[in-house]
Amino acid sequence: MKYFEATLIARGKKEVHHFLAGDRKEAMNIAQSGGMVVQVKEVAMPLKERLLVIKDQIESKIFTGPVKMQDWIVSMRQMGVMLNAGISLSEALGEAASATEDKKTKRILFQALEDVEAGFSLSASLEKSRSQIGTISMALVTLGEKTGTLAESLLKLADMVEELQNNRSKVKKATRMPAITLVAMAAAFVILIMLVVPKFQSTFQKLGADLPMPTLALIACEELFSTYWIHALVAIAVLIWAHNWAMKNRPKYQLAFDRNILKVYLVGSMLSLGFYGRFMMIFSQLIKSGIPLTEAMATSGGTIENSHVRVKLAEAGRGIGQGKQLSVALEETALFEPMVLQMVRSGESSGELDSMLERIGDYYRMRFNHLIDNFAALLEPILMVFMSVLVLFLAMGIMLPMWDISSAVRKK
Repeated sequence: MKYFEATLIARGKKEVHHFLAGDRKEAMNIAQSGGMVVQVKEVAMPLKERLLVIKDQIESKIFTGPVKMQDWIVSMRQMGVMLNAGISLSEALGEAASATEDKKTKRILFQALEDVEAGFSLSASLEKSRSQIGTISMALVTLGEKTGTLAESLLKLADMVEELQNNRSKVKKATRMPAITLVAMAAAFVILIMLVVPKFQSTFQKLGADLPMPTLALIACEELFSTYWIHALVAIAVLIWAHNWAMKNRPKYQLAFDRNILKVYLVGSMLSLGFYGRFMMIFSQLIKSGIPLTEAMATSGGTIENSHVRVKLAEAGRGIGQGKQLSVALEETALFEPMVLQMVRSGESSGELDSMLERIGDYYRMRFNHLIDNFAALLEPILMVFMSVLVLFLAMGIMLPMWDISSAVRKK
């Protein structure tokens, strides 16, 4: 990071600000958020500022990671209420920062307070914490500043993030029992193999019985678990690390993974409905506020975590920029079902696109809630098949050779 000095005209006065930026272009963008730029130049960083940067780097490592969303929701709602009551943004930031108990939220809000008092916009300050507060927060704060409705945007942000948190809680609740069942089955399988199979193996070897294929498979599993369990754990850890590394550093791998995860039974539907519902919800708010279609598409599409969906929506945004209708651009993405596309066409022809997009968002939200409510029932057949195969494998591996024991005894 480089140290820049910016001379601005803000509120009819000449002001000088100092800040860090990656390059001159980024420094110019930061300076423009504070007023009319007279000059931006790179200067030597004072020793005091260097010490502060080192301090911030240490603190950033300590406080790296997302904020506690429940505290963030409370802070945004509190700021929205105070701004609606006529309290200044600086006072609202100070009150919200003092009230929150989450150290990460407190640090972000106090930093925003310093930046706002220095003449920068709230969105420019929060941009430095995008990875901690999420793209939805950035999208709605930016929207509020552009349209002059920051209070309403913060309240809407709190409602949206709260709904997302509730959805995550529903997903965890719906998947808790299936996960417990799978873990219990895996533990029972390993215990049987480690404790029961060795005793049967020694008995069969003494009797000289010919072991069937299922029993040989069980013995092989027992040898694998007892001899190579450390290697297996290391291999699993390496695979998880390699996957996480590739998701961050290999865009092609991330794109392929995100595309294929949407094809997984139940999981793909759950993710897709969540993504599409969120996109339509934010997109409709941006359109209602008068944001141009291309900019609204870029902003709302950028809030989606799945890179495959994000790339498709970016292509749709470019299509709109080339003069295509929204319905045509969305149809070319192959993401949305015909009924949704028909609703978009209806909204375009009637001039009520924003309200139609809200209805589509409600439709996806309804389908998502229905899927979550019936998740356990939909997953039950798969669990039953898996349990049946596992029990059959264990039964055949243990019982088949016992049927041959009598013949082995007669041979003795």
